[in-house]
Amino acid sequence: MKILHRYIGGQLLKTFGISLVVFTFILLMGNVIRIVDLIERGVAGGLLLKLFLSFIPYLLAFSIPMSILTSTLLTFGRLSSDNEITAMRACGLSYYRIFLSGLMIGLALTVVCYMVNTIISPKAHYAMRKLRFQVGEQSPEALLEPGVFIDYFKPYQFYIGQKEGRIFKDVIVYEKLPDDRIRFLKARSGEIGSDESGGIVFKIYDGTMEEPPREGEATSLSATFKTYVVKMNKEEDEDVPKKMADFSIGELTSKIHRFKNMLKTASPMLQRDISRRISMTRVEVSERFVYTFCALAFVLVGMPLGITAHRSETAIGGAISLALVGLNYASIICMEAFQYKPWLYPHLLVWLPNITFAILGPVLIYRLNRR
Repeated sequence: MKILHRYIGGQLLKTFGISLVVFTFILLMGNVIRIVDLIERGVAGGLLLKLFLSFIPYLLAFSIPMSILTSTLLTFGRLSSDNEITAMRACGLSYYRIFLSGLMIGLALTVVCYMVNTIISPKAHYAMRKLRFQVGEQSPEALLEPGVFIDYFKPYQFYIGQKEGRIFKDVIVYEKLPDDRIRFLKARSGEIGSDESGGIVFKIYDGTMEEPPREGEATSLSATFKTYVVKMNKEEDEDVPKKMADFSIGELTSKIHRFKNMLKTASPMLQRDISRRISMTRVEVSERFVYTFCALAFVLVGMPLGITAHRSETAIGGAISLALVGLNYASIICMEAFQYKPWLYPHLLVWLPNITFAILGPVLIYRLNRR
């Protein structure tokens, strides 16, 4: 049995290694446009090399599950087409024992994916953004990235939904007042400009403003505006603000607790926004674990499917692999679209593709074993 497990495990790992290099390289090429942009700005070669290397850990979160699925389909498809599976069954081996080495490799890769998704990838992604920031630091619009809360310009905190050059859409601004109250501004659009003295200002248009009541007062202040001007004074000692992908699991959990505490004293408009931020953070935490367990789910469904497909050709196995990966990741992305609707529990919905694969795999194995 040890010889058999070493044989199957060796075939899996060999194919997995080749697939991992190929998929990681393909995903890395998708970032070439970013590198080209940096080259046009005259960035030093050493910085480009660091930037390239910082991409790799982040991409491993996707390439590892894709590679193990491809290697599982190809390995067990070849064993089936060469009648080696039939020989093993003739010797009295059940599919459960045949699949044991694949299952152990899947569990080991799940541990690796956990380390990548919760520790290595966030640090690498943050390092990558810091390197990119070194290029765009001289232009204020480069600091206002979509999808991240910006803390550069005290006492303001910005959130940009979309960015088109110097024009920004779906703008949210938190302004910390001298008495520690938070003024909440939400605007349809905004743009970078300058004032009479040549200072940088951020003009936001067509929005609403809400200010919580002062101590001793009962009512809050709310108003609409056509134009609101924010003077942007960057704190020189501020570090690059983190996106969701840059936070570790512990940091994300702390953010959720902090948001929940803010809900207790927030105004109705602010409560809606905080609830949305809690939902977004919960979805990010769930996705980290979903991508962690993708490797195991893909192994469970890939082993019986490889035998059932009865194909050893690389093209066929690769096509099936890409179809399953595309279906799984597309489903996760679709569920992620509900992250702004907390009442739908989107942090639980993102688990549905993995749960489906995790159930389908054992069912297929059971049916194979009953033959």
